[in-house]
Amino acid sequence: MIKINDKMRVLVALVLTFGVLAYLLHGDQQAVQSSPADTPAEGPARELSGLEKTGGTTQTTSPASSGAKTDIKAEDILKSATEKAGQGGTAFFVEYRLERDRRRSQQIDMLKQIIDNPNAPGDSKQEAQKRLVDLTKQMDLELQLEKLIVAKGYKEAAVFIQPQAVNVVVMAEKLTEEDANKIGDLVSRSTGRPREQISIIPQK
Repeated sequence: MIKINDKMRVLVALVLTFGVLAYLLHGDQQAVQSSPADTPAEGPARELSGLEKTGGTTQTTSPASSGAKTDIKAEDILKSATEKAGQGGTAFFVEYRLERDRRRSQQIDMLKQIIDNPNAPGDSKQEAQKRLVDLTKQMDLELQLEKLIVAKGYKEAAVFIQPQAVNVVVMAEKLTEEDANKIGDLVSRSTGRPREQISIIPQK
């Protein structure tokens, strides 16, 4: 009798064990079946969150299109410096450089956003990096040219290099043809730009 009872207990235990396992297995299958329906709800939410952090525009914006929004116009810098410092004096050139550098900083910030954005395409990042390097070189060259022009005997000078133009503002009441040629040749040799892309503006 004891042996039969022992067998029965073992059997009952096995049945209960299988029952629990079947219940747990059934629950896991339901969880697996329901998870695909839940996943899409999370995916777009993460994508939207990423877009909000980057302003929602840098994900697919190429440096070319973003550059179009932040293009710096030489006449705008000239106008802003004139409004803040008046028509003449050293203060004008200080304001001109400050305005130029401020707008350049905006360009650099936008390029860095593209480079740091994990969602940006690889070719956009490469273009942004190249543009960033070019901007850095242009800024260094502008400072060198300003010093070289002053060394030629002019009291003040401000240079602004753009992709298709170079603007040079020189402190002078007027510039002779000789002055224009001297400055133009210097800028052309230093930048590799043709003379027709170089504008020289006298500023009192």
